[in-house]
Amino acid sequence: MGRTPVRSPTISRPISLFLDVDGTLLDYASHPDAVWVGPTLVELLGDLHRASGGSLALVSGRSIDSLDRLFAPFRGVAVGLHGLEVRRDPQETSGRPLAEPVPEVLREAIGRIATAHSATLLEDKGAAIAVHHHLPAPAMQALRHALREACGRLAPRWVVMRGRRVLEVKPGDATKALGVDTLMAEAPFRGSMPIAFGDDVTDLDMFEAIRRHEGTSIAVGPRIAGSGDLQLDAPEESLALLREVRDALDDGADALRIGAVLRTRTHA
Repeated sequence: MGRTPVRSPTISRPISLFLDVDGTLLDYASHPDAVWVGPTLVELLGDLHRASGGSLALVSGRSIDSLDRLFAPFRGVAVGLHGLEVRRDPQETSGRPLAEPVPEVLREAIGRIATAHSATLLEDKGAAIAVHHHLPAPAMQALRHALREACGRLAPRWVVMRGRRVLEVKPGDATKALGVDTLMAEAPFRGSMPIAFGDDVTDLDMFEAIRRHEGTSIAVGPRIAGSGDLQLDAPEESLALLREVRDALDDGADALRIGAVLRTRTHA
């Protein structure tokens, strides 16, 4: 199996982990609430949190409250709503919002547009709204155009971000990269070599932030193949690799040894 070049760590330093959720740790489901999380994954996240000295963050389009429900009883550092929420301390009940809620006039317009374009689900996240759909490309483009027009006319700070079968309306200055940068400036992440796993175009700015911090990005699945330093095929491969990372950390591995694990278990 082929290998893709990866930036090899040149100094011994601890690692940190930034993990997208849907499509990366979990297979996609027809509805955000329809995914199933087994006890093995919950246990793995707890093990990685412990083995990394707390340098594990979930980075998701879901809200932090949703992540807590999904992975209970595990509760960790988290970036929610594509960077709109950041929880630095696992003991906090929820994340600190970095943006105000979607303006009511825009919220109402999005509802009308979603109905007119046969969206399957309108997911109101407070500071963002996700419009889920199963539309063919031309109909999706029409939906996206209508949402963009509404944002430009009613609330220019808000933008439309495309994901897998979803169009998300959110503040344009909030990104997963912002969450990564915020955490990397603070203990226990500061000074670590970050490793990010992601599967969608919504993870690309996180990958850019990881590179700025001299870390490694791992693309999962076909949607952003070639965009990461390394490649995995599916969430089950993410979990298998993360189990190896956990075991290596338990054996005292630093970034040099973890880098070797990554290069061995990923491909072009």
